[in-house]
Amino acid sequence: MKRLALIPFLLFVTFLMAFCGTANSPVPSAQEESTHQPSDSSGCRYLVIYASRSGNTERAAKLIQTTLDCDLLEIEPGTPYESDYNAMLERARVELASIRQGNYPPVRTEVNSFENYDIIFIGYPIWFGEMATPMQSFLHAQAYKLAGKRIAVFATSGSSSIATSVEEARTLCPETTLTDPALLLTSSDLSEMDSLIPEWLQKIGVTRK
Repeated sequence: MKRLALIPFLLFVTFLMAFCGTANSPVPSAQEESTHQPSDSSGCRYLVIYASRSGNTERAAKLIQTTLDCDLLEIEPGTPYESDYNAMLERARVELASIRQGNYPPVRTEVNSFENYDIIFIGYPIWFGEMATPMQSFLHAQAYKLAGKRIAVFATSGSSSIATSVEEARTLCPETTLTDPALLLTSSDLSEMDSLIPEWLQKIGVTRK
């Protein structure tokens, strides 16, 4: 009888220990999961922010980071883009139309402050002649934090001009100063990226610190 009486007590103790262990375990909040900070804390005054799907813009962004030994941050869409190219294009078309109506698709990336940076590099692919929607969403949400900063724009595209997207950057971040010129890397330029990016950095007066 005593053994039978101990069973409920032991079950209660087991449950209590399991509950306490769970309560003490750190659980990331939704904010922590959706907020990203630069990948490096080198103390450099430059930050490279990029959005990339095919990898071309990412390659350019990482080359700038390596050249300047600076911080790097990727813009992540709220929902990853489809691997199927045609499906991705259709989604991009819908998102661009939505932005024209003032509705920006969500992204998972934000920065608490840009105050430690002198120059922010903004890189993105060009979709249908316009800035890729994840970067538009990011700049729209973070514009007030970027006020007073100098921005250097670079983009990749098949053959489209960068002009429209540069104007979009000015509209999205009206209180920033854009460097001139912006850098466009088309399909025919990708093989020369290793020389074109250092040349561009020299043109806009940016050197490794």
